[in-house]
Amino acid sequence: MKKIKIKDIIKDHWDKVVETYGHRIRKNVFKEVEKMIGCGSLNNGYIEYKCEDCGEIKRVGFTCKSRFCTSCGKVHVDEWVEELTARLINCKHRHMVFTIPDTLRKFFIKRRKRLSILTKCSAEVIKSWLKERNKKEEYTPGIVSVIHTFGRDLKWNPHVHVLVTEGAVGNKTEWKNINYFSYPMLRKRWQKMLLDEIEKEIGKREGKRLKDEMYKKYPHGFYVYGKGEIKSAKGAARYVGRYTGRPAISESRIIDYDGEYVTFCYERHEDGKRIKEKIHAFEFIKRLIIHIPEKRFNMVRYYGIYARNNKHKKRLPTFKMLDEKVLEQLRKLRTWKCRILKAFGVDPLECTKCKGKMVMNDIYYKEYGSMLERYRLRALRQVEREIANLNNMYHSIKKVTHGEIEPLFI
Repeated sequence: MKKIKIKDIIKDHWDKVVETYGHRIRKNVFKEVEKMIGCGSLNNGYIEYKCEDCGEIKRVGFTCKSRFCTSCGKVHVDEWVEELTARLINCKHRHMVFTIPDTLRKFFIKRRKRLSILTKCSAEVIKSWLKERNKKEEYTPGIVSVIHTFGRDLKWNPHVHVLVTEGAVGNKTEWKNINYFSYPMLRKRWQKMLLDEIEKEIGKREGKRLKDEMYKKYPHGFYVYGKGEIKSAKGAARYVGRYTGRPAISESRIIDYDGEYVTFCYERHEDGKRIKEKIHAFEFIKRLIIHIPEKRFNMVRYYGIYARNNKHKKRLPTFKMLDEKVLEQLRKLRTWKCRILKAFGVDPLECTKCKGKMVMNDIYYKEYGSMLERYRLRALRQVEREIANLNNMYHSIKKVTHGEIEPLFI
């Protein structure tokens, strides 16, 4: 069965989507979608490789690096997971999810920069609770907060996934193991801190009305749940970060596409039941592009001892999950060639005709053309300028000496 690609669905309908809903689509969405559609196209530039033995030519198109591209997004997530794992200290971590009620979701879609409130408040909930446990020590944990704006049905549902250390650094204590988190307390504290921040945005009058409504409707606080102690921080990092640089759905969940309607599946949170949903391609695209973040907006934030400017940096446990030397070697393997070898076991720079070695021959940019030709012309112009300077110098000397001295250039 042929794999259904998100890129193909969007290419089939994007022009009509723009024609119908263009006035409502954000500028950054246009840019990201167009980059994704053109990803790998030779028309947008390429690197040319040439076999040293038989002269066979191979051209590889530039990738788009878009946060909406399935292939480029996978590379981004893999690299992010490696970098995050190197940043984590070697201790147990817990995975938590901070959610918000339906009523508050529209508040964040109107002004997407407000999404940073979610990571800020989720981190502050944990930090404030630990500090209050011992005011002299003011225990500080390590926190990684990742914003997700979608539910499993792809609809707008902003929430925060949090990785938190099961331990903290104190003012005097080097490390304190903490394996208990009071979820009833976290829920109420999450509710209060989030509503207080929203009130600052919408004003006291509207904020008071919203608070009264939320406290009455949710007397036990907003839902916070944890998946317990996680066995692998790298696995958890991959889970919470798998959609930070990719579309909100993996292509394996798309069951059918008939050119007009898309059928996909998901597992319902409430009862774990597998649900199939068939929607028009326009609606499918709409549900995807609504989750494209604004340009330069960070979907991942670091707090506590994982923040770059934390005061306990010099006193942290030195043993990390991934040694810096190992990370450096992994960084060297982040090449197009190594990724192909790892995924398919095939060397992409082996000549398909003679099995010889292919080397870079030229780089072609859409705006500038061939770099090889560009450098050749630049060198040619440089030689022409030097010849012109020598001619000028020759004629000047002949003129000054009335032709009695013949210039000698060595």
